Amino acid sequence: MKRLILLASALFAVSGLMAQQSYLQRFIQGTGGQITDTLDNGTVVTLDLSTDDVEQENDEVDSYYDDDLDAGWEGAPEDQNLLTLGLRFVDLPILQGSTIDSAFVVFHAHEGKGAEDVAELTIVGEDVDDAVTFDETNFSESMLLTDRVRTTAEVEWTVDEDWTIWQPYKTANIGSIIQEIVDRPGWSSGNAIALIFLPEDQGPSTVENAREFTSFENIADPEDVDPQGNPGDGTNHPERRPYLEVYVDGALSTGEVASRVFRFYPNPVSDATAQLTLESDGAANVQVFNAAGQQVMNEQTTGRQNTLNLENLDQGLYFLHVEQDGVTEVKKFIIK
Repeated sequence: MKRLILLASALFAVSGLMAQQSYLQRFIQGTGGQITDTLDNGTVVTLDLSTDDVEQENDEVDSYYDDDLDAGWEGAPEDQNLLTLGLRFVDLPILQGSTIDSAFVVFHAHEGKGAEDVAELTIVGEDVDDAVTFDETNFSESMLLTDRVRTTAEVEWTVDEDWTIWQPYKTANIGSIIQEIVDRPGWSSGNAIALIFLPEDQGPSTVENAREFTSFENIADPEDVDPQGNPGDGTNHPERRPYLEVYVDGALSTGEVASRVFRFYPNPVSDATAQLTLESDGAANVQVFNAAGQQVMNEQTTGRQNTLNLENLDQGLYFLHVEQDGVTEVKKFIIK
């Protein structure tokens, strides 16, 4: 489960003699606005906001904007809570009636958990053609996550493994849920899908069964440390936002061909440099990950035209993550 990128790299290597299979990756996106937060060490951070990842505690709205997301059961005898999670993924270029091979949501752990902290979750989709965001109009005490109409398809996800802070983990296969939604007569390429993670009442417990994920507004807090003792850097990590992976038997719509954030060329890269053209002159966060999911480059750029120095990278498959103006896009590229 932790080798989340390997499936993608294997997919891209499929022989041309086989039927086409397409890979789609969509991160939670910003929906507007910013907030400023001061960490315990005095560091001030400004975060873009999203109402596409929210949390419900029992029958109440918990938060529209939070550093982490919770799903599952808190079973302390004196304080028992059901934590429901809602995620919305937008601009999905999947044609109506496409055949979905498989699909997953990838999370990054917001804190370490032991295997004994078992979370029993049921994942469903919202059974609509084009899901709306979870803002104050569409997510309130009178319209909770649990009030949204659900797909017939549902997937049980029992999380019973050790989790390491800031590392990626993926759900059980939710392809049946995505299939039901894109099979709707009113589904259209570019629409949005909402997923609801429903908790199970697991009874009084001495462990915390809920799992915690990094959110869109995540901060790697310096108060937190990884198993090697390395503290967080106090910044937002776009690559740790929840994202949806979908494997489609066949082609995606033509809307997937053009990125809304950047152009990258040449691809494949045959020398030590490549050109990155951004959609606007604003600052952008540029990260490169290898096929094993390890970050091998991280830098900030300004201006539309940028030259990336790739001389320290070996030949192989890589993933370029670019975040600008609250939108993150990902492209694969090859160094020959």
